[in-house]
Amino acid sequence: MSIRFPVHLSIITIVFLLLFCTPALAYSGDATGWYAQGNAFLASGNTSDAVAAYDQAISLEPGYFDAWDAKADALNRDGRFSDALDASTRAVEINPNYVQGWINRGQILYNLGYVYEDQMNDPARANEYYTQQVLAFEKAIALDPANADAWFNKGYALAGMKQYDEAIAAFDKVKELNPDYPKIDKNRQIARQLRDATAPDYMKYTPVFVGIAAIIIGLVFWFVYLREKEEE
Repeated sequence: MSIRFPVHLSIITIVFLLLFCTPALAYSGDATGWYAQGNAFLASGNTSDAVAAYDQAISLEPGYFDAWDAKADALNRDGRFSDALDASTRAVEINPNYVQGWINRGQILYNLGYVYEDQMNDPARANEYYTQQVLAFEKAIALDPANADAWFNKGYALAGMKQYDEAIAAFDKVKELNPDYPKIDKNRQIARQLRDATAPDYMKYTPVFVGIAAIIIGLVFWFVYLREKEEE
């Protein structure tokens, strides 16, 4: 037996879906035009005009998170890292599930950390930014576990923090997700070299010591076995 819903209920359902379930991506044509123009400026390396274009898009559509994130990216490339972080914060506030927004945020935090480490000689503040950077990449991974870019950036960040085993594990995940990811083998090799170079000497020779110990133990057991055979 087929079930027929009243016509007025069907109309109410359609209206509900249109009002509450349609993604809020219908930005005005003028706003998307400015956004496209900003992308063109950014692609050509003109970060100043790119920022201006994104601002125009945002003035028309304040909730345009793509434009906020693109503005953050342009400011980051222009070396205006604090302003970039502010724009990034707005982007992920509007859309906390925007994976690329979290990846870009992590890259901005890396640059801020580097400034405090290399130019301001403030390692404590630098480490705060570096830690936040990893958290940003982990947020992106939580949203999209198969995102190779997020895993690669996490690995790169961890290597910079001298957490080499964790970095290698992240690079291995990139390799699993995308075997042809650019320069993944080289970055993994560098992480391994840095790990081995900073390992204590006793760690470097642990396999040798274990091998020698195994031989000695084997000889002892063999000697005991021979003595027991002689006494029988």
